[in-house]
Amino acid sequence: MIKLMKLLILYLMPFIFIGCAQRIKVPINRMIEPEAIGGGAAAEYRQTGFSRGVLSFENNSTKNPLSMSSVIDKEFYFAVGLNAISDLFVRVPEESSSLIGLKIQLLGAPSKAGVSGHNIAFTIGTGSERDDFDQTFTISLKSDIFDFSLIHGYRFNPYLAVYDGVSISSYRFEGEIDGAVGLDSDEISYHANNIQGAFIGLVLGSHTFKLKTEYAVQKIKWSNTEEEILHAGSLSLAAGW
Repeated sequence: MIKLMKLLILYLMPFIFIGCAQRIKVPINRMIEPEAIGGGAAAEYRQTGFSRGVLSFENNSTKNPLSMSSVIDKEFYFAVGLNAISDLFVRVPEESSSLIGLKIQLLGAPSKAGVSGHNIAFTIGTGSERDDFDQTFTISLKSDIFDFSLIHGYRFNPYLAVYDGVSISSYRFEGEIDGAVGLDSDEISYHANNIQGAFIGLVLGSHTFKLKTEYAVQKIKWSNTEEEILHAGSLSLAAGW
């Protein structure tokens, strides 16, 4: 099993690096239902919500509050079923940090079975990346992520399911500023611990092809920034085999 996971991670690395251009952005939507694949794989293209923090260098300071808003951006999701109850997955969002994680189904049947009833699962994920971007100055940014969610769902029939859940995550961004002339520092550091989320979603279709929509709310507090409550809707198309 460990050897298989290593091979899968090596296979997924190119997908991770495709989306590694970073900003101070955190996903609002989760877009992950509680059913494991049950063997095989699944891929998903999403238009999903993010909370975005824009850096400010007012008064030559590198510790100003972030200007917060919600935006809709693209995200790619890929998962491999390790066995009947667990998936290895990777999320690759646009201009944000990729995440690799594990989903474990605690109750219910896998997606391929299409069996009616309740489902419960949890996910745990992490990520760490480095990248450069331009925003007033050229910034070399490093991010570290920890993410956990608990998900409940109910499948009515092979083609209709609903799900809901809660999440908690932590993001840390640290960067070095190139050509920081006149600034009080050549480094930036922002972290948001215990980011809380809640979400509810609808799934139409089978494991082979499905449409998914979700509404989510997020409470987030970055360093030097007031707490914000943001919300977003999202939509995705997924295929499995």
